Amino acid sequence: MNKLLQRQIAKHIGDSSAIPVEFLPLLASISDAYDGFDADRRLVERSLDISSEELTEINRRLRKEISDREATDDELRHSVSLLTATLDSTADGILVDDRCGHIKGFNKKFVAMWQVPESILASGQADSLLPFMLEQLQCPEKTVANVQHFDADPMAETSVVIHLKNGRVFDRYSKPQVLDGQIVGRVWCFRDITAQTRLVQELENANQQFSRVNKELTDFAYVVSHDLKAPLRGIKTLAGWIIADCADQLGAEAKEQLSLLLNRVDRMHDLIDGILQYSRIGRITEEETRVDLSELVPQVVDLLAAPEHIEITIRDELPVVECGRTRITQVFQNVISNAIKYMDKPRGHITIGCSGDEGCWTFRVTDNGPGIDEKYHERIFQLFQTLSPRDDRESTGIGLTLVKKIVELNGGRVWVESALGEGSTFFFTLPQRIHEELQNEKLQTCSAR
Repeated sequence: MNKLLQRQIAKHIGDSSAIPVEFLPLLASISDAYDGFDADRRLVERSLDISSEELTEINRRLRKEISDREATDDELRHSVSLLTATLDSTADGILVDDRCGHIKGFNKKFVAMWQVPESILASGQADSLLPFMLEQLQCPEKTVANVQHFDADPMAETSVVIHLKNGRVFDRYSKPQVLDGQIVGRVWCFRDITAQTRLVQELENANQQFSRVNKELTDFAYVVSHDLKAPLRGIKTLAGWIIADCADQLGAEAKEQLSLLLNRVDRMHDLIDGILQYSRIGRITEEETRVDLSELVPQVVDLLAAPEHIEITIRDELPVVECGRTRITQVFQNVISNAIKYMDKPRGHITIGCSGDEGCWTFRVTDNGPGIDEKYHERIFQLFQTLSPRDDRESTGIGLTLVKKIVELNGGRVWVESALGEGSTFFFTLPQRIHEELQNEKLQTCSAR
C-alpha cells in the first residue's frame, strides 16, 4: 500500500485491521492511484528540471550573444570613428559613389577643395555633383571622357592631372570598390599639387636659364682665352726675335729683363689656361668610368719627369675608382707636381699611398720638402694663392684650387698635414662607388691595408 495512504489511514482510522474487508479493494485502487500520481509527479519534476537546464543554457547563450554583439557594435563604432577621423585628417579629398550614381561618402577635405554646396551633398546624387565639378575645370571634356571610360572597364585604376580655371592643379586617382568579388562602387581621391607643379615649372625655367648662362660663360671663357692669348703670343714672338737678332747688342741686364719678360708671358699663358680649366669644372660634365689608378698614377709620374735627385714611390696597391679620367688625372698631376716643384732637399722623397675605410678611399702624397706653416693650410687651396714669390718659382696659384674643386664635386674632401721644415702630406678622399661584385683583388688588398 502506498505510504502516503497508510499515513492517512493511521491518522483518521487508526489500526488498519479495523477497516472492513469490503473497503480493501477500494483502498487498493486508491493506493494504485497514489502510486501513479507519484510516478507522474516525478516525471513532471524531471521534465521541469531538464527544461530549466535548457532554459538556463539558452539564457546564458543569449546573454553571451548580446554581450558579444555589444562588443562588436562598440568596435564597429570605434572603427567608424577612427576611419572618419583618418579621412578628415588626410591631405587628399576623398569621394565614394556606388554603381547607381549615389554618393556613399566623402571627407571634409573633398568639400573644402571643391567648395561643394550643402544642397548638392544633401541630394546624395553624383549626377548633381559632377556638373558642379566640371564647371571648375579648364578641360571638362577630358574628364568626362575619363569617367565614361570606367563604364567600359569598371576595374580600371587611373591617375590623371586636372587643371582648374582658378589656376589650381589636382592629381586625381580612382580605383573600384570591390566587395565579395563584385564591384559595388568607386573611390575618387584628389590631391592638390599646385605648389609642386609651380615648383617644377620654376625649376625647369631655372634650368633653362642656367643652361643659357652656362653656354654664355663657356663662350665667354673661350673668347677671353683667345683674345688674351693672341697678344701674349705676339709679345713672346717679338721678344724672341729681339733676343735672336740683337743678342750681340744686348747687355747682361737687357738679356735678363727679356728672359724675365718671356717667363712672365709663359706664366700669363699658364694662368689663362688654369682659369679656363677651373671654369670648366662643374659646368662641363665628364662621363664617369672605372679608372685603374695602379695604371694611371705611374703614367702621371712618368709624364711629370721628376729630376734625378727626387725619388717617387707608390707604396700601396692603388684601387679602381669610378670618376672622370681627365679630372682624376688633374688631381694627381697637381698634387705630385707641387711636391716636385717645391722640393728643397738634395735627396727628395715623395710617397704615394692609399687606404680604404668607411666607404671611401683616402689617398695621400707625402714629401720631405720645406713643409707648410699651419696658418697657411687653408689659404693654399684658395684661388691665386702661392707661398713663394712668383719670380722664384713659376706658379699660377690655381693647381690646388682645381684639386679641391674636383675632389669636392666627386663627393670627397682634401686637406694637408704639415709643419714648417718637416715636409707635407696632402690627403684627399673619393667615395667607394663601385659595386661590390665589380671590385677586384686590388681593391680588397688596399682595404686590408
